[in-house]
Amino acid sequence: MSAINIENLSFAYDKELILDNINLEVKELDFLAIIGPNGGGKSTLLKLILGVEKFTQGKIEIFNNKSQKNISLIGYVPQNTNVNIDFPIKVIEVVLMGHFSNKKPLFGYAKEERACALGALKQVGMEEYTESKIGSLSGGQRQRVMIARALCSHTKILVLDEPTSSIDIKGQKEIYDLLKELNSYITIVVVSHDISVILEYANRVAHINKKLSFHDISNKKETFHTHGENQHFCEVELLQMLGADNCNTCKDKE
Repeated sequence: MSAINIENLSFAYDKELILDNINLEVKELDFLAIIGPNGGGKSTLLKLILGVEKFTQGKIEIFNNKSQKNISLIGYVPQNTNVNIDFPIKVIEVVLMGHFSNKKPLFGYAKEERACALGALKQVGMEEYTESKIGSLSGGQRQRVMIARALCSHTKILVLDEPTSSIDIKGQKEIYDLLKELNSYITIVVVSHDISVILEYANRVAHINKKLSFHDISNKKETFHTHGENQHFCEVELLQMLGADNCNTCKDKE
């Protein structure tokens, strides 16, 4: 079943074409990595999937419905977890914010919502920090809390934008190991620049530079790709030829 299906999607800012005829199918329980140069359209594509930006050409479906209908099935983890870290809020309170509800909790969250938040923290290995201030945590720990918050929305698709950009090498590997565990029951979509790590964890890669080039790397010894008309220098195939499994950044620096 398709988790995300994008057909003939184009998008422009002030008549400047950012994405050109994007076609992409993300199947349920895929681990998709989105790569490409800065300014190539990766973040714009995420915004379109999440409904932050509106498009007029093409379509996006989430589990075979218009994206607006199933947008609540997507959990989003932002790149920057350093925003307002001095604000005196506890880890459990951050995670509880992940609950979608038409009602604002006048007298606190329901018992079931709190149980869900505690369960999400346990899933990401952060249950012992429930009452800690979010600002007292390391970058990697804060990222785990943000993942827990996304899980609280009963996510079926987890979308992450550069989740390890400000985390040390050990923390990066721990985050990707966690995502791999979650991938047993959640579709994962990650924007990342670390291609060598991607080859270890992902089974699909989408290279975006206005146009999209798709790579199926579920067979780690062979890459199946669709370049279309795009003249694409393929970093994915190059790394596989060089044997990226033997030069993985995280493994070298453990």
